[in-house]
Amino acid sequence: MTEASAVELLIAKQQLAELTMAYCRGVDRADVALLRSIFHDDSVVESGVFNGSGSDFAVEICAIVQSAFHQTAHMMTNQWFRVDGDDAVGESYVFGVATPRSETDRSVQMLSGGRYLDRFARRGGVWKFSERRYVSDWAIHQPSGGPDDVLRAPYPLRGAQGADDPVHHLWQGPGQ
Repeated sequence: MTEASAVELLIAKQQLAELTMAYCRGVDRADVALLRSIFHDDSVVESGVFNGSGSDFAVEICAIVQSAFHQTAHMMTNQWFRVDGDDAVGESYVFGVATPRSETDRSVQMLSGGRYLDRFARRGGVWKFSERRYVSDWAIHQPSGGPDDVLRAPYPLRGAQGADDPVHHLWQGPGQ
């Protein structure tokens, strides 16, 4: 492998990793536009919660997140990519935390672990998901307190779904 081809491979793998991170951010912030932007028009998603096109998944998962959860956090851990020209496959381990909306004072924290089995395609020089399948490896449900219970101090910034999240101000600042 030449140095130039090694650099090209590293760039491709970084772009694939960034797609997986954009997916996490899109789901957690319930950002339909972001999620739609990372799937090819003919993509397929199989998650158990939803099976269909990437575009339809973006709408459906954001509606579920907004109606069913106070907060969610998806974190990618181990990632393995194999790139072959304009096609690639990947396995990404994910750790997820979710707090469902509850009628009771005592909520439940849902912890889960699994893997995404992905197919990617580079079209017009841009990598996107062509197929995304979720494999559930484990899940735990446990009682949970509120976000201030850990340190017993109020946090000045609170995460939110959509444009109310503080990160939107960051991206509108200098250099953007």
